[in-house]
Amino acid sequence: IRRPPRSTPLYSSAASDVYKRQIESVGVLHHMADPLSGWKVLTNCLKPGGLMRIGLYSELARQDSVKAGNIIAEKHISSDKQEMLKFRKQIVKLDDPELNKLKTSYDFYSTSTVRDLLFHVQEHRFTIPQINEALGELGLTFMGFNFSDDMPKEGFKKAYPKEGMLYDLDKWHEYEIAHPMLFRQMYQFWAQKL
Repeated sequence: IRRPPRSTPLYSSAASDVYKRQIESVGVLHHMADPLSGWKVLTNCLKPGGLMRIGLYSELARQDSVKAGNIIAEKHISSDKQEMLKFRKQIVKLDDPELNKLKTSYDFYSTSTVRDLLFHVQEHRFTIPQINEALGELGLTFMGFNFSDDMPKEGFKKAYPKEGMLYDLDKWHEYEIAHPMLFRQMYQFWAQKL
């Protein structure tokens, strides 16, 4: 398989000269200036019938991070290690129901991961309807969410027992609204190129 040079930007046409059966991009696209453009380049690199695993932040599940990000911006808190640690201590002392959710994240307790959780320069969050629309625009078919354990899928199947519902993004959207922390880490899903 030919690979573009390491320095080839994702947006470049040289990146789409490589055709793969499987592409994985988890935690990258949502930090790009234009995630859909990057996703399109990846899709162009995928062979017809190929599989793509994508990971994107959930708008609904990251409301605590959004609130923290707004405070960081308002108070001009830098991503310097001391500033991040000081801000994290302030959150621990606060009794804010939204910000308290941050304390349940493993990422909150490490300097490098709290930077990723709260101090990213650029972050886009998505909804399931936006993902569904993007899949249509890119000629991709949703093949299912990927979870670290079976509990989320089992809960979904109890709520929507009809066969085939695991692939219904409208039903997943309803389920996420009822369970807003379901995609706390991020949406991770498989799609297939038509």
